[in-house]
Amino acid sequence: MLQVQPDAPVAVIRASYKTLMLELKQHPDLGGDLWNAQVLNEAYALLSNSEKRREYDRKLFEQYTKKPFPDPFSGQSPLISIFCPFCKRPMARQPNPDDSCPSCRSPLQTFVQDPVQACRRIIPRIKRSGKFRYYTTWPQKGREAELVDLSREGMRFKCEEKLRVGMLVKISSSYLKGVAKIKNVHKIYFQNRTVYSVGAEFVSVTFKEPKGGFYSATA
Repeated sequence: MLQVQPDAPVAVIRASYKTLMLELKQHPDLGGDLWNAQVLNEAYALLSNSEKRREYDRKLFEQYTKKPFPDPFSGQSPLISIFCPFCKRPMARQPNPDDSCPSCRSPLQTFVQDPVQACRRIIPRIKRSGKFRYYTTWPQKGREAELVDLSREGMRFKCEEKLRVGMLVKISSSYLKGVAKIKNVHKIYFQNRTVYSVGAEFVSVTFKEPKGGFYSATA
């Protein structure tokens, strides 16, 4: 919910909380949704309290690994090394290529580019239009955006919300599902209204039709 890693220090948690509530205007006084603000407040109250956070980590560890939480003085690390790239749910095992997160349904595998196919790219991106939904937190209703172009490494789209560079968003459409990291955001004027042109790089992605005209290669 706060878009931080499981081992993030309190200072990072606090900074992310303030950014979400104030700069990204999740606070109700700034036009944000009341339900989202309440969830963010609950998450911050839990993770900023060392005792509550340890109990939270213990429950997650035991729930997903089916093992007792290690004694902090035993020398064993209680941290789980595999997490959903979006909602940060801990995974009990290394995911298979087609696995998705049981909570947010995001794909768990990161796309690895084939070095042979990468030698000759037909075009940097394919122009493609269409509506899709993106999510900045989970659970969330999501917001609608319009695709501009697409490649196997990333996408560009237009939306009405000013997204933050570096944040992760969950992408859901009829032709792909993925998690993407925002790389750049530009304000533009489109059809007499202000929107944002967003460039995003895939962290993990699955395509409905993975084979197609993204690349061309010859031996």
